[in-house]
Amino acid sequence: MCLSSLCRFLLLGGLSVASTVCFADTITLASSAIETSNNTADPTIAVTPVDPHWAPAFAGSSWVSYVNSGNPAGPAFVSPPNGTSVIFTDTFTIDGTPTAGTLDVLADDTASVTLNGVLLMPMAATSGNTYTLCSDFAIGCLAQTGASINLSSALQPGVNTLSFDVMQDAGVAFGLDYAGSVNYTPAMIATPEPGTFGLLGIPLLALLSRRKRQ
Repeated sequence: MCLSSLCRFLLLGGLSVASTVCFADTITLASSAIETSNNTADPTIAVTPVDPHWAPAFAGSSWVSYVNSGNPAGPAFVSPPNGTSVIFTDTFTIDGTPTAGTLDVLADDTASVTLNGVLLMPMAATSGNTYTLCSDFAIGCLAQTGASINLSSALQPGVNTLSFDVMQDAGVAFGLDYAGSVNYTPAMIATPEPGTFGLLGIPLLALLSRRKRQ
């Protein structure tokens, strides 16, 4: 099935003479308790309510964690100890040739981003970082310390794995939020079979012949 794509159908006498032709398709990426896994023994959860100091979650996504570490003022809050590193992953399949991809990321305290083993964004430096509210530098949890990452250089046909190594450096809240999209050309672009265009002309010839006899 072609989602978010331009598709054409050619029909003749109720019969399809050409398959669907899809010129582009899009995969949507977003952090969620369902789409995002992690390397701990605990399942990924959507942290709600989130820390009121964090930037709002991107459209279609939610802040996630492996424990209830989102809001220090919330019930049953857990603060992971400094030095905690949790790797969150999102795996998606490109059934065709990737053409472009972008991703926006927020994290508390910070995170690195890897796609298919290629490091696209390192963790924020600790030198000169006061961690007044998560990291002072990207990737952080504020609008001004969020990161916008180009995925194009590391995308590949088939299975792709995004990895986020989220680090707790200065205590209190802990979480991850991301959203983006990948564009690709589907692997199977159907074209009309030989002779299709001739078949398309048959009804027209029959109509012209009938008009000449009248």
